[in-house]
Amino acid sequence: MSRAFAKPIVVVSKCLEFEACRYNGERISASFIERLEPHVRFRPICPEVEIGLGTPRDPIRIYLQGERKALYQPATRRHLTRKMNAFSRRYLEGLEEVDGFILKAKSPSCAITDARIFPSPASGDHTAQGPGLFAGAALEAFGSLAFVDETGLNEPGTRGGFLTRIFALAAFREARGSGRIDSLTRYHAENKLLFMAYDQETMREMGRIAANHEKRELIEVASAYECALLRLLARTPGQASWVNALTHAMRHLSEKISKSDKARFLGALEAYREGNIPLDGPLDMLWDWISRLGSEYLEKQTIFEPCPGVLGGVSFSGDKRLDV
Repeated sequence: MSRAFAKPIVVVSKCLEFEACRYNGERISASFIERLEPHVRFRPICPEVEIGLGTPRDPIRIYLQGERKALYQPATRRHLTRKMNAFSRRYLEGLEEVDGFILKAKSPSCAITDARIFPSPASGDHTAQGPGLFAGAALEAFGSLAFVDETGLNEPGTRGGFLTRIFALAAFREARGSGRIDSLTRYHAENKLLFMAYDQETMREMGRIAANHEKRELIEVASAYECALLRLLARTPGQASWVNALTHAMRHLSEKISKSDKARFLGALEAYREGNIPLDGPLDMLWDWISRLGSEYLEKQTIFEPCPGVLGGVSFSGDKRLDV
């Protein structure tokens, strides 16, 4: 299977594959980012360089100033909080379109969850962890989008969820930008099974919005749909939801496959539910039938290829798939 994909817009830490701008003058090798580059529109950024720190540079650290985080460079005794906050605000406000962020782990500017936080500028040991200053501002402004660091990209489940989200969001931007309500309706129809695997009730709510029985203007419909879409994609599909979605898909082939094939498929679903096989098993079985027997509805469903196939298949946290 191969279909056309809208290119997601992804903000990425510049030190990840793009430029030797790490505090120690290094560039971080991230092979998956290199694989991803032809399929997305990257927006590389190094907040520390942008506020005037050189490369290489003396390390900076986060410390607590009351209940607020502050940024400090111990070697030079420079306080950098205002500069970083001002840059972050200016940069993020200038992002007209974005689908996700890939940021450097443990960085005092870019870490999503694990920047070290010290109790004071002179403390020897950190007492907490949290977002870096730039990442914290990005999460506040775009927290409903997809965020991952380079360590998460090495975990198949985390990577699969991130890729599914950014390509779903990019396709929605394309549908909304067409200026046609039928593009939004088509988008929902083609993603129905995938969205069912995330949350069936929200998927149905989105269907009602896209149907637009009230004949509202596209801008209003698209805004309501986007709110529901972001809420849906914030979830992580569970095994029971996947089983429900794939059982629903099988019903579209029920008149074309034999009773023994149905039993074999239901056995594969049960093996997946018990954690004995990855999601690929029942998915591949369904796609083999679709390829041989045909199904106009199922052939268009993004659940079988939520991102370009060269990047890997469907894999989420908790799935036993070990690679892509």
